[in-house]
Amino acid sequence: MSEPLRVLLVEDEALILMQLEMLLEDAGHLIVGTAVRAEEGVALLRETRPDLVFVDLRLADGSSGVAVAQAALGIGGITCVFITANSRQLTGDLEGAAAVIAKPFSGSALEDTLAFLEQALRRPPPDMAVPHGMRIAPIARANWALIEG
Repeated sequence: MSEPLRVLLVEDEALILMQLEMLLEDAGHLIVGTAVRAEEGVALLRETRPDLVFVDLRLADGSSGVAVAQAALGIGGITCVFITANSRQLTGDLEGAAAVIAKPFSGSALEDTLAFLEQALRRPPPDMAVPHGMRIAPIARANWALIEG
């Protein structure tokens, strides 16, 4: 494996947060922080400057993961991926996120997604297909040199 990804998790569902933490740590990546509200997530983005952020669209206290995605975009060099049951609410450009994964998801689907993202971020273009259930934003598709299809 290449250098571990530094990952921030912004998720208010404890079971999903634990599943993400276990999968990422088992894959050898470093969790740099967790948050349950957008405000906390944005502060941790600025503080930790992760490579990758997994963020739920709807967070605790009614805040929106879009604020986290927009902040990551503004900082630059941080890839944001929504994990949400509300993916149809996102615009075609995914509101600043590189991709979206639909909830509910299986552990194997999340493993495939993580492998794809690791390749996309560390050595684009990925040599594997976009995982089932994952939608890529047009700008990320271009940045990762993905072929349409």
